[in-house]
Amino acid sequence: MTFYSPSDSKFTRHYREEVEMVFSAIDCVLNGEQAIYCSSELTTGVRLYDALREHHLTTASELKKKMGQEWFESNIFGVNMRCAMDFAKSVRTSLGDQTMVITPAPFAARDWSQTEYLHFWETLIRTRIKSVWFNQNWEFSNGCAFELAVARHAGVPTMDCYGNVLSSEEAMRCLENAVAQLSAEKFDTTKLRETLNRLQSARAQDGTASDSISEKSNTYLRT
Repeated sequence: MTFYSPSDSKFTRHYREEVEMVFSAIDCVLNGEQAIYCSSELTTGVRLYDALREHHLTTASELKKKMGQEWFESNIFGVNMRCAMDFAKSVRTSLGDQTMVITPAPFAARDWSQTEYLHFWETLIRTRIKSVWFNQNWEFSNGCAFELAVARHAGVPTMDCYGNVLSSEEAMRCLENAVAQLSAEKFDTTKLRETLNRLQSARAQDGTASDSISEKSNTYLRT
């Protein structure tokens, strides 16, 4: 029992207003500090591709149509969410300090599109995150790959799941291998290719950017 009960009030907000409201809640927790962001597969990734292979399909929409949305939520997204939360907990434990760790897994915003989710997490990484850690097999996830590109572009240090620096060169190698493997199996790699192109373009435009970010990552590890 609580002192107050939820009301039945209905609200109509623009997307930008909802984003500002969520960030205000996050800032209540961070209180001026920066956090570590843990990137992990959710709606795409290895578990999805394994399921597609098992059912002889090539897209998530086909899988949802065949198995049902409830099955997808339980066997793909639900399992990925639990793994993502476990990863964030393991990162927090490995640090052994009071650094805040953020995982996007539990967050749900009714009626937001995938693009609106990505914009929100991109803004978070650019404004409130001091390093991004990537779970195993991140390169097979469209969302993780996008977050990698955002972090590299923003100059935010990127780490692998063990806390080692994940350089731009290593990230591109991982993505290239993932794209080659998935393309050979006729899976859609459009989003992964977009991220790879972003990284390659950034590398071509500023050959020193990767080195400066890696040095920033090394400095972070020493502190």
